Amino acid sequence: MVGDGTQLRTSEAAAQLKVSPSTVIAWCRDGLLRTSRTAGGHRRIVAQSVTQLAEVLALPDGQREAGIESLKRRNLGDAAPSAE
Repeated sequence: MVGDGTQLRTSEAAAQLKVSPSTVIAWCRDGLLRTSRTAGGHRRIVAQSVTQLAEVLALPDGQREAGIESLKRRNLGDAAPSAE
C-alpha cells in the first residue's frame, strides 16, 4: 500500500489487519482509520491509514498508546477526545 489515495472496503482492511470487519468499523468510528463514504453510503478506508495503524499496533505496549493517540489526533483533528 502506498500513499496514492487508494481506498479499501471494510473487509479488505480487516483482512490486511487480521481482524474482523466489525473491529475495523469500530476503529473507524474511534478515529484510528481515515474513511470516506461512497455516494451509496458505503465506507471506504484510506489504505495508507491501514498501514499506519498496522505499524502502531506492532509497537511495544509502552509505545502503542501514544501511537494510537497520535493517529486519533491526525485523523480526527480537534474533534479527538483528550486522554486527560
